[in-house]
Amino acid sequence: MANIKLKQREIPLLYTVYEMKQVQEEIAPLADFQYVILGRNKDDEKDTSRYAGAEHLGAVAKLVRILGNAGLEENGEAPDLTDKWVLRAMKPANLVDAVNACMEAMSEGMASEIPEKESDEPVDVTLEQMKKKGTKES
Repeated sequence: MANIKLKQREIPLLYTVYEMKQVQEEIAPLADFQYVILGRNKDDEKDTSRYAGAEHLGAVAKLVRILGNAGLEENGEAPDLTDKWVLRAMKPANLVDAVNACMEAMSEGMASEIPEKESDEPVDVTLEQMKKKGTKES
């Protein structure tokens, strides 16, 4: 699981469909999301004048809050992050790192879990059951 460290606090980041919905409601539709979160102009990708502007900083804070609270909650911790706390905990030099950590969490969340391809070779059913029991007990 991706994470981010803010004010000496390790915060896990989680992205599921629930967070996807929150991101679209609070930040931008997915079609526009990358432009907003990277501080770029949708109509001119080379225009970075929005980087570190109020809209960009607000979007980064919201994204860290959404993914961070999801990760905390998933780990049984209180989802207590606020936009204000996130912005105060971040140094301007760490803005890119924060975006990268969130993008990593989103990539992890978007990855599909593809089952291993079945082999045409015979299977030892007893061995397979032992393997399953071994992983469940670990």
